[in-house]
Amino acid sequence: MRKFSITFILFYVALTASVLAQKGYLRGKVIDGETGEALIGATVSRQGTTTGTVADFEGNYSLPLDAGTHTIVFQFVSYQTKTVENVEIVAGQVNTMDITLSTDVEQLAEVVVTAEVIKDSEAAILTLQKKSANVLDGMSSQTFRKIGDSNLSGAIKRVTGVSIQGGRYVYVRGLGDRYNRTTLNGMSIPGLDPDRNDVQIDLFPTSVLENVIVYKTFSPELAGDFTGGTVNVETKSFPEEKTTSVSLGFGYNPKMNLNGDFLSYEGGKTDLLGFDDGTRELPLDDPTSSFENPNIATNPGPTIDATKRLDPNMDAIRKNSFLNTSFSINHGNQLDKGNYKLGYGLVLNYQNQYEYYEDAEWGYYFKDANKDIYQLDAQRIRNGDLGRNDILWSSLLTGAIKTNRHEVGLTFFRTQNAVVEATSRISRDLEETGQTAYQDVLTYSQRSITSPSIYGKHNFNKISLEWNNTFTWARVYDPDYREALIAEVDQVGEDGQPLYSIDGGDGGRVSRFWRDMNENNESARIDATYEFRDNNKLKFGAAALLKWREFETYAFSLQNKGIVQNNPDYLLQEENIWNAQTEEGTYIQGGYEAANNYDARSAVYSAYGMGDIFLHSSVRAIFGLRVEQAYMNYTGQDNSGIIVYDDERTLDELNFLPSVNFVFSLTDDMNIRTSYGRTVARPSFREKSIAQILDPITGIRYSGNIDLEQTDVDNFDLRVENFFGRDQMIAVSGFYKKFSGHIEMVRFQTEPTEVTWRNIGGSQVYGIEIEGRKRLGFIEGLSAGTNVTLAASKVDMTEIVVLEDGVTGEITSEFESRVEQARTGEDVDEDRVMAGQAPFLINTYLNFSDEEGNTNFNLSYNVQGESLAVVGVGQVPDVYVKPFHSLNLNASRKIGASKKSQLTLRVDNILGDSKDQVWKNYKADEQIFTSFDTGRTFTIKYSYNF
Repeated sequence: MRKFSITFILFYVALTASVLAQKGYLRGKVIDGETGEALIGATVSRQGTTTGTVADFEGNYSLPLDAGTHTIVFQFVSYQTKTVENVEIVAGQVNTMDITLSTDVEQLAEVVVTAEVIKDSEAAILTLQKKSANVLDGMSSQTFRKIGDSNLSGAIKRVTGVSIQGGRYVYVRGLGDRYNRTTLNGMSIPGLDPDRNDVQIDLFPTSVLENVIVYKTFSPELAGDFTGGTVNVETKSFPEEKTTSVSLGFGYNPKMNLNGDFLSYEGGKTDLLGFDDGTRELPLDDPTSSFENPNIATNPGPTIDATKRLDPNMDAIRKNSFLNTSFSINHGNQLDKGNYKLGYGLVLNYQNQYEYYEDAEWGYYFKDANKDIYQLDAQRIRNGDLGRNDILWSSLLTGAIKTNRHEVGLTFFRTQNAVVEATSRISRDLEETGQTAYQDVLTYSQRSITSPSIYGKHNFNKISLEWNNTFTWARVYDPDYREALIAEVDQVGEDGQPLYSIDGGDGGRVSRFWRDMNENNESARIDATYEFRDNNKLKFGAAALLKWREFETYAFSLQNKGIVQNNPDYLLQEENIWNAQTEEGTYIQGGYEAANNYDARSAVYSAYGMGDIFLHSSVRAIFGLRVEQAYMNYTGQDNSGIIVYDDERTLDELNFLPSVNFVFSLTDDMNIRTSYGRTVARPSFREKSIAQILDPITGIRYSGNIDLEQTDVDNFDLRVENFFGRDQMIAVSGFYKKFSGHIEMVRFQTEPTEVTWRNIGGSQVYGIEIEGRKRLGFIEGLSAGTNVTLAASKVDMTEIVVLEDGVTGEITSEFESRVEQARTGEDVDEDRVMAGQAPFLINTYLNFSDEEGNTNFNLSYNVQGESLAVVGVGQVPDVYVKPFHSLNLNASRKIGASKKSQLTLRVDNILGDSKDQVWKNYKADEQIFTSFDTGRTFTIKYSYNF
């Protein structure tokens, strides 16, 4: 009997599993066509049956169905009923479908469409734009797949009004650095550049992203410290269906990959994993100690011992570069447990990229002392090769539990990046000595972000509540920067060959440098929304952002007063280190400089209240006030020890930030938006300090300004937008921004390699944006789009101080400095553009997707106008970034009977353009500041969905 019972149970379980295996799921989201928000409580049912479900508080639904083709009905009280025919369900699989229901009282009759017509995830971004309270633009994960960019820095520049500087820094409407804000899932994250405020977005691979939204106007629920835009990076979250996929890609650039002349150097065993194994750690027991010159030291032992501990590898070496490689794994699932659902996801991503620039050029030019001479005077020209190996890996882990009215989830994000770079070049002094020097530079930079987050979303009928608490640990670690500049001296040896020196008096230099910055953030927020009477809302919230930073640098030089070989590795060979008997050899010099190190912390506490009210069925007003209390504390001292700050308060500002936005709906698909908002821009830790930090990579010494104040900005926007048909729209926007106390980086006239920051008076930015998307009817599935931004800015140079007499107090402005150095016949305006402000941005694309979604073809073009990169002063002219014409092709095709495999081919920089920066001055020929030939890159990727 017992045996029979067991057999029966096993049979029952097998039968149940067999029945369940015949089930599939229809999942998606029901959206309110009036507001673009979730339609809570909408019913989803199979036509003619009682099989159905209800949309939860986020509008999501999950409907189990038998395998086959069904007709599905979507309903909500006082909304159009929408019936979708030919919905195909496959056993054990999920079909995803988002639906928008309209409240148009004149069209409450049932609407019948087919499933193929409404399947398009890009529509969610357009709906968000159409119904948002803010002026915004964005990109969906589907767009990432179409254009094929591997990381966010490549993808985001295709958003209207957005450009990228230096391959990683976002500029929105021509504004960068402190004037933009980047958030991860709505929460603040630290930047990883000690010299800037903005986040390095090349750290985010597109494979972990769901959407990227750029908010261009302010409303009280957004943090108030942005002007150009807030870029919200949204990672993949609650999955709609079970998915497991892997992908493997290889890229080839004829100039860079499989190249036996690639430059690098001997590093650690874990370089390919994106972190140093300790090989480059500072090898000194007490890095704060100073080292005496062994020529005069009573005990040269510590100096000699420290010298011997240094890694002796100083020479860039040639080796083979491999193909660019990428690998990713993505797994997620949603488990329906009846009363609740469980969702989880895991994304792992790895990329290894090689860049090699042969015969790259770096130039340094002055204006001639004779004002009748227009051509620039070459000071120093450097030519040589540069090799760069860029490793990036990331992981994203998500988990959530959801009921019809509540969701609680966890997110863990980790990204790790390491860049190994080696440069070997010849430097020629063309102005003073005519001397030739040979330079090898070896650098390693390691960046990481670790960010766990817990969040909750709750719906209590008319009141909804959201909260989030996020910790972020960020680090930028530059261990053992190595530079050897070996100068050819004005004499020859007995064999008639040139002799070489590293002595500063002969034009040589050898340095070693360590830098470590750690910044920890904790951010928390809570938002409550009360909905009443026909989608009118009141919203209240509070937030806190706490930051702690530790910044350490240690810089040393190597000295050798004798003749050396033209080989950097020669310097630290055992037999060439300082010898007390011969009183010759290489030895370490330098020591701890207090002004190069600091600790800082800050806190921003905020609260807001706002209303989102329909004054009329076609007039929506969004208004409110945000209050932010900001503090900043600084710990540091000057090198003399006379000026000391010990956790002293350097910033204490209470800001009232109002905003008002109106949306006039001329039709269901056409809006006019007007907006005003006041925002602020606060100085960074380094800027508001007394730190004096030499960056050996750029050769620039950054001097903080403890008296620096925040910037207040008034923002005005006007936008007209028309959404027509599926994925089609046209929009024209105008913007104007007025700055009070604009923070400008200033170079000193007498020492152009030293910079500081100062507040200046009136500055402004203004421009227009035009965007359009259109389906081209003559070929089914073919679409085109373009966006153009025209922008201008003004900075009053009469208020920028570049020289101050320490005795008389007399000051010289940038305007006066330019007038003093003006060429004959040159008129100097009192205003100039902001650094980084491009006069125009153009993005355009042509895309083809077949009806089944098996084939996709995307041709995209991007260019930005010439922009000011380095502001000149005195005899030093301005440096401009030349337009880079980027034309890229991405084509993909699903293959195999099951269409689970996909092949993707991508070609970058089809036009073969180079990346150039040039010196410019009145009537002078342009001269090269930097020039890199990037070549063309061909990438093939295979992916498989299980």
